[in-house]
Amino acid sequence: MMSLAAVAVVSCKKGDDNKENKEPEGPKFRIATLAYCSGENLAKPEDAGWFDTWYYTYDDQGRVIDVDRKDGPNKHWTFAYEGNKVTVTQESGKEVYVLTLNDKGVCTSYLDDVKESDWGAYQETATFTYDETLRITKIEKEGELRSEITLRDNCLVSWTKTKDDNAKRIFTYSTVKNLGDLHAIYSEAIDPPARWMYETGLLGKGPAYLPMTSEWENRPETQSTLTCKVDDNGYCVEEKKVFADGWTEFFVITWEEIK
Repeated sequence: MMSLAAVAVVSCKKGDDNKENKEPEGPKFRIATLAYCSGENLAKPEDAGWFDTWYYTYDDQGRVIDVDRKDGPNKHWTFAYEGNKVTVTQESGKEVYVLTLNDKGVCTSYLDDVKESDWGAYQETATFTYDETLRITKIEKEGELRSEITLRDNCLVSWTKTKDDNAKRIFTYSTVKNLGDLHAIYSEAIDPPARWMYETGLLGKGPAYLPMTSEWENRPETQSTLTCKVDDNGYCVEEKKVFADGWTEFFVITWEEIK
C-alpha cells in the first residue's frame, strides 16, 4: 500500500510519449452506457449489466436528452433545453432539477426541487466554480461551502466534504489519459445527480488522467485501487476497483462515436 505521505504529494504525472498518452488522432467518442457490478470476479464484461446500468441518449447537437438507470423506479430523466436553462424531469413527470449553463454548456448552478420535509416540498440551489480548464474548484449550496477541490496538472488532488467535518479524499493517478471524462466528484451538494451530470459534460471536465488510488486522508483502510482496460482508441472500457478489505467493484463502459 502506498504511504500517506506519498499519496498526499503525488498528482497527475505525464508519462512517456507512448500510445496511452497521445491525444487520439481518430474519432472522438462519448459515453453510451455504464454498467456496474460487485464481487470477486467479472467473468464476462457484459454480465455487469445485470446489477445496474446507466444508458445515455443525445440530440443532434451532442446534448444529453435522456438518462435511464436500470436499478429501481424513478431513475429515468429527460432533459429539455431552453436558452441557458435545462429542465430535468423524472419519469413520474415531476420536474426535479433546473440547471443554468454558461456559454460553454457547463452547469454553473442548479435548482433542486425534489426535497421533502414535514412542512412540504422545498428548493435548494447549488453553485459551481470552475478553473480555466472547466474543472470544478468549489461547490456551494444555499451560499454555504460544501466542497473545495484541489487540482494539479489538471488532475484532482483532493476534495473535501463539509458535511463530514471537512473530510478530505485524496488521489493518485496512472499515466493513462482519461478520454471521455470519467469519474465524478461525489459531494452532498450534488447527490444524486452527480453521476450523469459529470459523465455527460454538464459539470465540466474530468481529471486529465485515470485515477490509480483514492482514500480518505489518514484512513488507509479506506483506500481503493483502480485498474483500467482501454480499447484501441484509448478509451476505458473496463475498470476494476479493489478496496483495502478486498471488496471489488467492476465498471464496464461502452462509447459511441461523435459524428
